[in-house]
Amino acid sequence: MAKRELITLSSYRFDLVLRMVEIWYFAISFYFIDKFVGAVDLLADFDGGYFEFVLVGSIVTSFARVGLSSFPALIGEEQDDGTLEVTLATPTPSWVLLVGSFAVPLIFLALETVLLVGIGLGIFGTGVPVGGLLRAIPLLILTALSFIPLGVLGASFIVLAKRGDPFSALGNRLAILLSGALYPLAVLPGWLQAASSLIPSTYGVRGVRHLAQSGGTFGGVLDEMAVLVVFVVVALPATLLVFDWALGVARRSGSLGTY
Repeated sequence: MAKRELITLSSYRFDLVLRMVEIWYFAISFYFIDKFVGAVDLLADFDGGYFEFVLVGSIVTSFARVGLSSFPALIGEEQDDGTLEVTLATPTPSWVLLVGSFAVPLIFLALETVLLVGIGLGIFGTGVPVGGLLRAIPLLILTALSFIPLGVLGASFIVLAKRGDPFSALGNRLAILLSGALYPLAVLPGWLQAASSLIPSTYGVRGVRHLAQSGGTFGGVLDEMAVLVVFVVVALPATLLVFDWALGVARRSGSLGTY
């Protein structure tokens, strides 16, 4: 499954070019936002300016987005190609399909992250410590994994409703707005700060910033990692059961092959 996804992605060369252009766009946009905003007291605890601050937040939420979108994208593509019933009728366990849909996008995102950080370091002469980001790899992967349950719910919705899922879009927006990716959580009202504790990427952003922008040690992010592990261990098995239930409903109703 992962090999097929890689072949499909590499065959759309223009799409790959657009993805590279998008990375440049974000890097340049963040740089000029930094020049406009300047130094802010709320950023005093972090190394660098707003450019570095939002760069780290963007990296973390990008990993969250891979967890959200990979599985629904696979199911949606199979639906569009008319092969959903054939794919889901095989005895392949759902978790195998899940891993196959997740592996290649995660690899591409890792390469894009290297390029994004390289642009910040090489073009603008600034950026975040590469060593800190390398130490943060477990946190980034856990952040991606913690959003897979919402992606599985989205895929379940597609199987039942034959339409785009609402879960991925909602999860992506919440990850950006409430996790502290674009601005410190201190600017949010108290009730939204409390709501942010329910968003997995909040812990990913906090932990990665601790390692990459505050000179923190790995021991200082164990609490964040533990929370993300709980999100994965508790929510993922439950949502896979929901997906299997959705498949059962679609098979019994004869709607699995209708689009």
